[in-house]
Amino acid sequence: MSQTDESPLLWERAGAVGRLTLNRPASLNAWTKELGQALLAATTQKAAEPDVRAVLVTGAGRAFSSGADLRAGFDAAEDGLPDVRRRLG
Repeated sequence: MSQTDESPLLWERAGAVGRLTLNRPASLNAWTKELGQALLAATTQKAAEPDVRAVLVTGAGRAFSSGADLRAGFDAAEDGLPDVRRRLG
C-alpha cells in the first residue's frame, strides 16, 4: 500500500503493533469506496503479517468516522438509504 499525506488510510508500525489511521479529516473521515478498499487491503496484507500482534484503528483529526460519505455517490437501497455494501464490495 503506497502512502502519502493525501492517502485515505495511513499505516504505521512500532514493533508488533500496527496503527491504521483513517485519513480524511476534512470530511470527519467519512467512508468512501477508496477508503474501504484501502482498509481491506491493509488488513489483509500489512496487518495480517505474522509478526503484527495488534492493530489500532483510529481517525485523523477530531473524529473517528462520520459514516458513509454521501457525496461519494453511494447507491440507494430499497429503503432509500445508502447501500454501502454494494459500493465497497
